Amino acid sequence: MKRVLSLLLSVLLIIALVTGCGAKTSQTKISPPVSNKMSKDPITFTAYLGTNNSNEWDTPVEKKITKLTGVTLKIEKSVGDSKQRISLMAASGDFPDIIFAGTDLKLLMDVDGVEKLDDLIDQYGPNIKKVYGDSFKRLKWSPKKPNIYCLGDQAVGDKQGDALGGFCIQHAAVIEQGYPKLRTLADYENVIKTYYANHRTFKSPDGKEQSTIPLLLNGYDWGYFYSIGNPANEVNGGFDDEWTVNQSTFEAKRHIITNGNKEFLRWLNGLWNQKLIDRESFTESNDQFKAKLSSGRVIATIDDASWDFYGVHSALRGAGMEDKTFGTYPISRSENIKNPKYVDKGYIGFGSGVAITTKCKDKVRAMKFFNWMASEEANVLTAWGVEGVHWKYDENKKRVFLPETLKQKQNDKDFAKTTGIGLYQYPWPRYGNTYLDSTGNSVVPDAPEESVMISNYSKTEKQVLAGYGVKTWKNLFPQKDEFPVVPYGAAFKYEGSMNSDYTAISNKCTELTKKYSAKLIMAKPDEFDKIFNEFVKAMEGAGVRDIEKQITQAFKDRLKLWK
Repeated sequence: MKRVLSLLLSVLLIIALVTGCGAKTSQTKISPPVSNKMSKDPITFTAYLGTNNSNEWDTPVEKKITKLTGVTLKIEKSVGDSKQRISLMAASGDFPDIIFAGTDLKLLMDVDGVEKLDDLIDQYGPNIKKVYGDSFKRLKWSPKKPNIYCLGDQAVGDKQGDALGGFCIQHAAVIEQGYPKLRTLADYENVIKTYYANHRTFKSPDGKEQSTIPLLLNGYDWGYFYSIGNPANEVNGGFDDEWTVNQSTFEAKRHIITNGNKEFLRWLNGLWNQKLIDRESFTESNDQFKAKLSSGRVIATIDDASWDFYGVHSALRGAGMEDKTFGTYPISRSENIKNPKYVDKGYIGFGSGVAITTKCKDKVRAMKFFNWMASEEANVLTAWGVEGVHWKYDENKKRVFLPETLKQKQNDKDFAKTTGIGLYQYPWPRYGNTYLDSTGNSVVPDAPEESVMISNYSKTEKQVLAGYGVKTWKNLFPQKDEFPVVPYGAAFKYEGSMNSDYTAISNKCTELTKKYSAKLIMAKPDEFDKIFNEFVKAMEGAGVRDIEKQITQAFKDRLKLWK
């Protein structure tokens, strides 16, 4: 009865909220198309793209997009917490024309703020259908709402490229130690300790001497997921989300309170008490975290957010500290556990992506723009830049960056913001890195072919990889054919379509996890087990066992939806 009353109150609250803010409660009917040709008449769409920090729409790529489509995006700069911003939109009814809200799109779905896209795609989206191909059915929102509300934010047909991010160590450390084995947590710890013992201080190129940091974590707020949570699951053979899942029964458990994850946290606790983890790992912002990585004095870091390293490596190379950049290693809790970085999850773009809101001033024009963004022309422009300005065809008809562009890409941490290259790939509909366009060239410059990877390596990287007897970082890891395909996709993509009870419990569990993980790592060793037991009880009190059952059922229901 309480559950029924709670649900009734929630429905009444949503109706009152929608009536009060004037949000649309029905989907727009689309008239039959007169022409599928895209107008180039000037139009400006307001857009919120989450944490994608926008420019002023003035880079060469942005200007070219406008020239080819007539479209200008007026992008709201992301300030503070994205979820709070989306919540405010939902409460006020003040939506942009176009939005990328990640898994928080559900907040706008709850107030009918998101346009149903099925008819629009049927009439104006041939490129979109071509891009998604057999994965098109995976764009359906949920078994209860089996329509398309957003276009998947992941590239279609992506082959995982080189390993970047995870358990990382400075090249200088492994070179000095003669390329030691790096397979387990114990191996990783040993390399850090050995190098730190001989390098307590670090002198930067400008002569400034500072203390060396053995291990840096990004443990503040959401950095927890990339630096502690995801790695905790991965060293136990799990994936980069909150769940450990039985691949036969699909029974899910919140991974952070499993025994394997407990032992990972105990390992970090040991490093903390040996004063090997930076004391500011749980208080500094992500920008401060990256600034430390860019200083050259960090021996090792655990960070699954591969995008953090592009600017870091550019800054280190630009400062003449190539040997202080980081390699990524296949660390697991024990040698009989395979690091699952290259497991195949199929297409995982469902549940979040770019969407058209019900307040969009011209939904047909917006869909035609989405359709253009899915074209070969747009894919090449957003990934390579402008022909003749950033790239050319060489004597073999291969697309290559101009020398000055390649140099800027390797050394300028603001390369994307300056050129626009890469800013409009994620989260737009796009081909994966295995796709060859009509010229026979890859639509992306970082195609996963071994020759492409090697061509982008620095001299030091090639030295280190040769020391380990491989040609690429990827070669160090177990490959996808060593694992069964994950049939349900990626568990974290389910969060956006779960009910409000699930979301409330999950949010409580997340906050408890961030709080207790830091507490466990910083605890005295003889207090660790007591605190972990408190953690498990707190999670169970918050309802973790209930959402474990819900997510398990969600896996099974979506598999039926995709048949």
